[in-house]
Amino acid sequence: MIAVAKWYNNFQAPAVLMIDDLSDAYIEVYKQSYKNDWGYMCNEKGSSFDFLRKELLEAFPHIRITFFVPYLKHNVINENTTFHYKKFSLGERQEYAEFLSFLVKEGHEIAHHGSDHGQYIDATIQETAHNWIHEWALFDNVETGVKVAKKGIDAFKKYCDIDISGGKYCGYTSIDNSEEIIDRCDFLYWCVKPSYTIKEYKEAFFGNNRIVSFPTNFAGNSFNRLVYLSGNNKRDNIKKITKYFQPLYNLYSYYQLYKLYKQGNIISVQEHNSPSTSYGTVQSANIITDIKSLKKIFKFLRFFSIWYATCEEIATYIYVRENADITIRKDMLSIYFNNRKKIKRPVLSLISKQAFTLTQESSEISSCLNNSLYVANILLQDGKNTFKIKV
Repeated sequence: MIAVAKWYNNFQAPAVLMIDDLSDAYIEVYKQSYKNDWGYMCNEKGSSFDFLRKELLEAFPHIRITFFVPYLKHNVINENTTFHYKKFSLGERQEYAEFLSFLVKEGHEIAHHGSDHGQYIDATIQETAHNWIHEWALFDNVETGVKVAKKGIDAFKKYCDIDISGGKYCGYTSIDNSEEIIDRCDFLYWCVKPSYTIKEYKEAFFGNNRIVSFPTNFAGNSFNRLVYLSGNNKRDNIKKITKYFQPLYNLYSYYQLYKLYKQGNIISVQEHNSPSTSYGTVQSANIITDIKSLKKIFKFLRFFSIWYATCEEIATYIYVRENADITIRKDMLSIYFNNRKKIKRPVLSLISKQAFTLTQESSEISSCLNNSLYVANILLQDGKNTFKIKV
């Protein structure tokens, strides 16, 4: 009996590394340039991406990253800071636009993360705690939000030739009209809010355009969050005690990862690009501070049947799977696929306990064994797709 695989190629679970706030910016807080770099240095030696590549991607080349990128100057970098800084909007520097295009060519994804991320309540105060409003909370009407979001889509296409398919609320903050804004822009997916509760992932959609509500369910700093020093005296004093509980928390984190995997959940690891802030403290959850934690995560996942993919690739498979109607009569397989969102390569994975071959006119697709079942990955056309089954 042929059925549809939950995930591409019948992998047990997909995994993605999600990195927020990649920006054309630099704040000179540390001696090491890679700690100061938000993305300004692009992929040159000493950049934050160079650090990520050497410390993580060379050891785990299968990792796919979705970078969430604001398209204007990042406002979290306070212009009243005492630290030397640089920040630019997308389109002001060709090197940065080419860097984003390079990341896509490397197999990663550039996703929407608002225009400037938000604003300070009082810009003379450096701290963001209780002094910051995230961007989607500022839109007092849907039309304004749609205009701002679509400007980003157009900017990435104009300057980088990148098609944006999804994104994330800045700081996961939204108000009543936020989902309507995203719906009106007809994105493929959107990261609505994080949930670190271990429960089976059920596909969720919102809006008239059935946008995939993409989960965030694993913190990249899970294996060091009780230890690392943030530069905040109050927090760091607490960590003098909590650091002794990190080994126990590690056991819980491994359990959490394994449970997500066994349930076939999307494993989405949340991070930020840089530790540097205009106040001088360490940004919580960042690839520099958390590199040992990230290595533990991906070393653990090496033992399992994982599909390493971007948010876009995972959401695309969900869309294809949910919009493909299958009918089997004797030795004929019919799949009707509604490609309203104009997916460029809509692939569906079919599974069976026994080997099978699908023929369509002069072409033939033979199944291969993966994760204890035989799998055939088929490229669908919009409308009716008909195949003859051979077992």
